[in-house]
Amino acid sequence: MHVLRLAFALAFLAGIHATVAQPASSDARGTSTDRPAADHAVGFYDLRIGRIVLVGGPGDPRDGGRDGVWSWSGTHWERVTEAGPFGRVNAAAAYDVRRGRAVVTGGSRKTADGVTWEVVGDSWVGDGTGWRRIADVAPVDHQSLVEDGRGGVLMYGGIPADRSGPWPDDTWELQDDEWKRIATEGPPGRGRSALAYDRRRQRVVLFGGVSAPSGPNEAQTFFNDTWTWDGERWRKVAEGGPRGRYAHGMVFDERAGVVLLYGGAGAHRDAPLSDMWQWDGARWTEIKLTGSTPGHRYQPVMVYDRARGRTLLYGGIGGPGDTWEWDGQRWHRATP
Repeated sequence: MHVLRLAFALAFLAGIHATVAQPASSDARGTSTDRPAADHAVGFYDLRIGRIVLVGGPGDPRDGGRDGVWSWSGTHWERVTEAGPFGRVNAAAAYDVRRGRAVVTGGSRKTADGVTWEVVGDSWVGDGTGWRRIADVAPVDHQSLVEDGRGGVLMYGGIPADRSGPWPDDTWELQDDEWKRIATEGPPGRGRSALAYDRRRQRVVLFGGVSAPSGPNEAQTFFNDTWTWDGERWRKVAEGGPRGRYAHGMVFDERAGVVLLYGGAGAHRDAPLSDMWQWDGARWTEIKLTGSTPGHRYQPVMVYDRARGRTLLYGGIGGPGDTWEWDGQRWHRATP
């Protein structure tokens, strides 16, 4: 199945302030020569340490394996630990700002035989004291997770373990270590959409994603609609702007006060995208890029560095494991 072949590892680690980061190895010039060994990775900004954190592992995690964890110094990656959350791909994760911890839920991994894939529904929270398992949710992967601005974590959509069943379109919120369904109306069900919390307008923004096929070997819809969540309901606010896509990066740029979108794919094959857009709360505007750019990136890590006022982009499935930064005007490659 194409969905599994294009798996994406989503796992987070929070509270690394309680773990001593080990510097990456350096060459004779003192430049880091180590980088995260993860083409399936995800990241977040840890407010307590003022750094971006990256978590990920191999593209075929097996039951019992662990993900590695790195932090971004502003010039290079520093290894934190190889004992992150249990490895998985296609999961969802977010940083819980109120409680200062990471949340990881769902995803898929290989079973002990190393051949069979399984979709899991376990959820974990991690802080400086380690990881613990909380209440499960229905097995699903390719869902989206984000801080909701109300002191909670919001989860939407995804692809159920039963690939032939309808894809969920309900919305959940993590409340006191329990998942609570808080809405059953909103965007049509989809996988691999992107969420970002717009702090200026106090709205969660959703763009894009891919629909379930209408039948065996049938076409899927690549959405280009934009929705916002105000804490009570979803509202469709735009259709148009960026081309319909999935597996794109999206983040809120606090300095500019806009949501940034980059890359993704407009179809399952032969549709790489390398364009960049911004959402100002009313409309999408394409950013005309000049100079060097990251090029096509399929499901890259995109995180806003609040301490440095820059957006970081790392890697992507099937692409180079390099790191780029957006300074508000252009992209700069930070690591090879």
